[in-house]
Amino acid sequence: MKFISIRELRSSTGQLKEMLSDDEKIVLTTNGKPAALMIEVSEDSLEEVLLDIRVARSRRAIRKLQEQSERSGLDSMTLDEINAEIAAARRERTAR
Repeated sequence: MKFISIRELRSSTGQLKEMLSDDEKIVLTTNGKPAALMIEVSEDSLEEVLLDIRVARSRRAIRKLQEQSERSGLDSMTLDEINAEIAAARRERTAR
């Protein structure tokens, strides 16, 4: 994996395809911090790669929600408590 700054990318766009095929992944940085990830794709693999990214982002979001639930103590709620919360949220939504 190669790290390059966005400024460096501007001056080496002609070599981008070659850099991607050599390293497969490039992390673009701004002020030394990761800002974006570039990966090589082909016409045949584009849809599959996009789906993989969506799945990975969904898993990350679920993991964050689970961690948040554990930190706030909501991970120990009973099914009855969960159902009561759902019912209260639905009542509140219909009251608007």
